[in-house]
Amino acid sequence: MLISKIMIPRLYKRHKILLYMVLVTLSVVLSFGNYWMKAPVQASLEDEAFRLTSQSSFNPRAVFHELTSYIIAFNDGDSNEISNSRIGTKSGSIFFHWDDWVDTFPANRLLEDVKLQSPEGKCDSALEKFASVNAYWLESYHTKVRRGMAHLYCSQQPPKRILLATDFSFVEVPVDSKRRLGLSDMPSNISKSQVVKDIQDIQMLDRQRFNTIPYKNLRDRANVDVQDFYFDPQLEIIRLKQQQRTESLDSSQEDYLKFLSYANKLVDNTDQYFKYPWITSDLIVGYSHHFAFPFFKRYYGNRERQSVLQHLVRAWFQFAESAGVASWINYGSLLGWAYNGVNMPWDTDIDIQMPITHLSKLGREFNRTLITENPRYGNARYYLEVSPTYLRQGNSKNFIDARFIEINSGLYIDISALSHTNFKPPKNLYDGLTEEEKERAIPINCKNWNWHITDEILPLRHSYFEGGDVYIPNNVSRLLSRKYGESSYTTKLQFKKFNYQTDIDVWVPDSICSKPPRTETRYKDENKDELTLNGACGSEELKDEYRIIRECAQRRHNLEPELDYPKEYDINSTGALPYFRKDPWDYHNDINKGVALNSSWYTRDEVYYL
Repeated sequence: MLISKIMIPRLYKRHKILLYMVLVTLSVVLSFGNYWMKAPVQASLEDEAFRLTSQSSFNPRAVFHELTSYIIAFNDGDSNEISNSRIGTKSGSIFFHWDDWVDTFPANRLLEDVKLQSPEGKCDSALEKFASVNAYWLESYHTKVRRGMAHLYCSQQPPKRILLATDFSFVEVPVDSKRRLGLSDMPSNISKSQVVKDIQDIQMLDRQRFNTIPYKNLRDRANVDVQDFYFDPQLEIIRLKQQQRTESLDSSQEDYLKFLSYANKLVDNTDQYFKYPWITSDLIVGYSHHFAFPFFKRYYGNRERQSVLQHLVRAWFQFAESAGVASWINYGSLLGWAYNGVNMPWDTDIDIQMPITHLSKLGREFNRTLITENPRYGNARYYLEVSPTYLRQGNSKNFIDARFIEINSGLYIDISALSHTNFKPPKNLYDGLTEEEKERAIPINCKNWNWHITDEILPLRHSYFEGGDVYIPNNVSRLLSRKYGESSYTTKLQFKKFNYQTDIDVWVPDSICSKPPRTETRYKDENKDELTLNGACGSEELKDEYRIIRECAQRRHNLEPELDYPKEYDINSTGALPYFRKDPWDYHNDINKGVALNSSWYTRDEVYYL
C-alpha cells in the first residue's frame, strides 16, 4: 500500500512532463506549419507582381534601345554617335553591368549608397562580403532576395557576348568590360513600337559590321548520329596534345585544351555548380528550388510562370537550331506535350536533353552568352551557362550540365547531356525488346541516372510544343511508359489538385471545378473558339486558359493523333503558331497604367516571317 502511494505520484509527474512536451511540440508544429509547409497563395503572388512592377522605374526596353542605337551608329561609321554612346566602345564592343539588364529594385535600399558612391557600378568591401555568401546558406526570403541582387551587382561575371534577336538573325555584339550605364535617366516611355522599329532599322542597314548568325528552321528530322553520344575527355586531351606536338593549335584549340585539362580534374572535386536559393520559410515545400540564384527576386504565380516558360522554350529551340546543336524535350515537358501540346500548369521548368558532343560544342562556342528576345514577342533575356562538369559523371554532385536562364525571373531550362558510358544500365531498360533489338541496343544516360537506348531517341522528329517548333524523341510512348507508367498519358486525369477535362483539353484546377460542368452551352459558338462563363465553371481564368491552349491542343491531336505515328506535314507551310501568352512585364505594366482593361493573359502575337 505504501509502495503504491509512493509510485503513483512519481509516475503521474513523469506523464505530466511528457504530456507537456507533446503539447508544446504540437503547438510549435501548428504555429509554424503554414510557415514551413504551405505553398504561396496565387492571389498574393499576383498582387506582389503588380506592386513591385508599379513601384519600380525599370524599363527593360531602355538598355535594348541603347544597344540597337549603338549597333546602327557603329555600322554607319558615325563617329559622333559612337563617341556619345554610353554602352559602346570605338572598337565594336559594349560595356555591360547586370544592373542595367535586370530589375534590382527589391534591393534598392541596399544598393542605393554604393550607386551614389560609384555610379559606374563598383562595390565597396562590405557589400562584396555580403554578396559572396553561398546561396545555400539558409536565411529568410527577403535577405535571400537582397543577397542575390547584391551578388548580381558585385560578383556575377558579365556575359562574353550579346546575341540580339532580329526577325531573321542574331546580331553578335562582344562585351568589352564591366561598367554600369545607370539608365534611370532614359525615357521611361520607350514603347514596343519603338524597339520593334529599332530591329527593323538594323535589318535595313546597307552593311553589317557585326557577326550575324542567320536563323535556321527546324527540319523533319534532326541531324543527330549515334556517334554524337560518344565522348571521352581524356582521349580529347591526348588527341589535342598529339596535334600540338606535330602542328600548332589555333587559339580556340589552345583554349579548349586548357579547359579540358582543368575541367577533367575539377569534376571529381567540385561542389554543385548550379545553385538555387535556400529560404527558411520554404525549406520543406521547396518552391524556391526552381529558380536560379542569383536571379531570383520573388515567387511567380502559375500563370505568370507559364508565360515565361512558353517564351523560354520557343527562344531556346530557335537559338539551338541556329547555333548548330540538336536538342529535344523530355520527361515532364514531353508528358505535357502528350496530353495537349503544352507544359503542364504545375511544372516549374522545361526538361531538355542533347547529345554530349553537341553540348560540348555549345559550351565551346556560346558559354556565357546573353540572348535577347525579339521585341515583337516580349522583353525577355536568356543567359546560357554551361557547367565545366559536363565532361563526365565525376563526384555525382552535378546532374545538370547547362542552363538557359530567363534573367528577369530566374526560371530556366535544365539541359542534360546524354552519353554512352561504362556504367551498367538498369534491367528494365530492355523490357519489351526482342533479342535482336537488345543486341543492337546502345544504352545512353545522363548524370542523374536517367537511361535510354538510342533507338528510343533517334531519329529525333519535329513537332510543336507551346505553339513553337521543337524536336521530340522517336518513341514517345515507350519512354513515358517506363518513366511514368502507361496510365500517365492515357487514363490519368487527376494530379496535383488538377483534373484533365478531355473535351476542352485543359488541366483545370480543382478549386475552379473538379469535373466538367453539366451544361449544354459549353461553347459560345459552333467553332468552339471560346467557352461560355457557365461552360468555364464560372471562371474567367478558365475561359482565358482555354483560348490560350486551344490551338496548341488541336495541332497536337490533328498532326499526331497517335503519339509515335505523326501525319506527314510540311513544316514551312504549317508554320509555328502565334505566341498566346503576354510577356509578363508588358502584362503588369499595361494593367498598372490602365492600357489593358482586363486581367487576360491571352494575346495573339503572330510569328514574323520575311
